[in-house]
Amino acid sequence: MEPRSEQIHQALQQLKRKTEQQEDQLYAIKQRQIQLEDTETELRHIEREKENLIAQAHDIWRGNHGRSVAYDAEDTAHESWRKLRKHIESTREQLQQEQKTIQSSLSQMEDERKLLHRELIL
Repeated sequence: MEPRSEQIHQALQQLKRKTEQQEDQLYAIKQRQIQLEDTETELRHIEREKENLIAQAHDIWRGNHGRSVAYDAEDTAHESWRKLRKHIESTREQLQQEQKTIQSSLSQMEDERKLLHRELIL
């Protein structure tokens, strides 16, 4: 085999390994996205339960002090939920950016692979 052909074959093998690694990373990201969606579903369920408990607390607690405690609990719960939603959205954006970067890298490697194959044929 010619030296240049050997170099091309080696480059193709390296590209194949890199592609497999990138695809594994992409799969891991997709798994994390699925896990995030599952977590969000569970959190929405918990949020509904919390809202029901707060509504019950408003019904149970009477008087100014009781209402104050209920409203404070509600405000605290809403603030915690807002922070959690912000964190989830940030995580989602980070995963999407990682996915986009890997997909771009895979596309570049595919273009490089095509060029090497073309060179090998010529």
